Amino acid sequence: MDSPELIAGLNPRPQVIFKVSPLAGPSPDDLTAKTGIPVVGFEYGNLTDKRGDLYTTLRLMGRILGREQRAEEVISFFEGEIGELRARTEDIPEKNRPSCYIGGVAFRGGHGFASTEPGYAPFVFAGGRNIAGDLATGKSENIQMSREKLLADDPEVIFIDLNTLAAGEEANALSQLAADPALKALSAVRKGSVWGVLPYNAYTANYGSIIANAWFIGKTLYPERFADIDPAAKADEIYTFLVGKPVFPAINDAFSGLVFSPLEGAKK
Repeated sequence: MDSPELIAGLNPRPQVIFKVSPLAGPSPDDLTAKTGIPVVGFEYGNLTDKRGDLYTTLRLMGRILGREQRAEEVISFFEGEIGELRARTEDIPEKNRPSCYIGGVAFRGGHGFASTEPGYAPFVFAGGRNIAGDLATGKSENIQMSREKLLADDPEVIFIDLNTLAAGEEANALSQLAADPALKALSAVRKGSVWGVLPYNAYTANYGSIIANAWFIGKTLYPERFADIDPAAKADEIYTFLVGKPVFPAINDAFSGLVFSPLEGAKK
């Protein structure tokens, strides 16, 4: 929630305020009136059905900050990564694509195994067949997958958003997979095909982590088509471009080294 009083008292005083999701809280015009600082409203967008909104926002930010070239570089980077990911698997018939599930997806905090996303972008880019995909409503959203559908569809490969660990010892996806007899019966759990991936979402999304997850997922589902890819090195290539330095080791350490690793604990 915006706090006009605190913003107005900042020292040094901002020259401009960027407000994402401008309809949340005071409108940009109201915030300008209360702070005396110009406020520009942005649509957050995403990398799938609202990619145009994201690129419009990047270009507007670049224009305001005098960084138009950098905005275009970032847009070209995303387009190049997504294009290359798609090109590696686009000829694979749908029936030949492995069925997948992403569990433990964060949404305003940590959640358990049932928390998932029908439009999970890394599956879209890497060519995974998302078992929750038929539950999509046409927009990006988080949903709770029913146990009945999970067991009926029985995904071949399971990925776990490691922000699930924030849900607590008994409520996180790894604990649930290890303790619940029905979930332990899933084929992916029995075969040890359960993998940790980067958290990418809490209240907003980390687009670099989304792309990094897509490369890892592609490598996991189609190893022969991603034989040249080292997912950890690719993640640091992405982060270095976006944030200026390799940060994957620090992120991985924060999640006990489980990122892009088999989650052996899920088989207990």
